[in-house]
Amino acid sequence: MAEVLKSAFLDVKVSLIEYNASAEAFPMSLYEQIGSAVIHDSITEFYKRAFQDGIIGHFFFGKDREHITNLQIDFATAALGGPRNYRGQSLVAAHRNLRIKGAHFGRRQVLMAEVLLEIGLEESLRQQWLALENDLKPLIMGVAPL
Repeated sequence: MAEVLKSAFLDVKVSLIEYNASAEAFPMSLYEQIGSAVIHDSITEFYKRAFQDGIIGHFFFGKDREHITNLQIDFATAALGGPRNYRGQSLVAAHRNLRIKGAHFGRRQVLMAEVLLEIGLEESLRQQWLALENDLKPLIMGVAPL
């Protein structure tokens, strides 16, 4: 009986070592680290602020905030490594006629950084999320090659 228990213990120990090695080989996505609820809450709060902002709010005049928020939750979820449910326009098409300047994009990033900080997202995850969005700047500003 003791030999059977010892063998079972060794099997579990080996399985745990293999699992840990597998987890290191396949790190969690930003989506998995941040979580869908935080993504949802962050995007929702961001758009509440963006629609009212004195610098970028004019881009949203006459727009449906709930619709844009839901699209952006899906977009952010996919961009951060989660399920790919986004069915909106491409970034280039969605922003083509808006004439977004660097200052507008910068203000967007300031608002998003404030939201992520206030929600309590740890700094390394905030920085990674914002860096990912910075990489999209040429598409949003319409300066990326098509």
